[in-house]
Amino acid sequence: MPAANQPAIIHFVRDMTLRWPCRPGDFLLWFGYSDIFSGPEAIQCYDIWEMRDGYHVTITSRLEDLPPWFRLNPTEVCDSFVYKMIAKVEKGDYPSEPMDGPNLWRLKSGDRVAWVGAERPERPSVNGILAILDCDECALAVGEGNWDGVKELAGFGVPTAAQMNPEDSARCQTAIKIVKQLGVPRSWGPEWRLG
Repeated sequence: MPAANQPAIIHFVRDMTLRWPCRPGDFLLWFGYSDIFSGPEAIQCYDIWEMRDGYHVTITSRLEDLPPWFRLNPTEVCDSFVYKMIAKVEKGDYPSEPMDGPNLWRLKSGDRVAWVGAERPERPSVNGILAILDCDECALAVGEGNWDGVKELAGFGVPTAAQMNPEDSARCQTAIKIVKQLGVPRSWGPEWRLG
């Protein structure tokens, strides 16, 4: 249980899946280190998603919980997943390159994700932060929503305004501060592989 002034810190481990139901005005911020030897101040914000009505995010390291439309390239797997993909590799049933999209984040070991937004009955918020994910393992974050076509998918997570309102900006700044206070991650990997 987190302290009263500390948001929920979720340690993402092997064989884990989370589903975050988001609301309009929620933001997800993805942080990481290009190398961990530069200290906690070297953390970078790789991307930010502004969530809308009907959006949710699935974060998983389980092959069984990947979306049915998402296929791994053999260069993206290791350990037990190699054995699970052997039949597909032998048939040549895999994409020639890793799949990419505006709704996909490949979270590496050591990365962190901050979920900021207004408090709600089912999820308490501390200073506008609903949770911070601390990745001990690689994971795929998949943003999903109620979209009718490619145009809506292409715009997934894109900010709705040129400038963030002051309340949202304050929440995001607080998230950055707390992520930096967590310090250098205990586990870190330079490459993204599931397995």
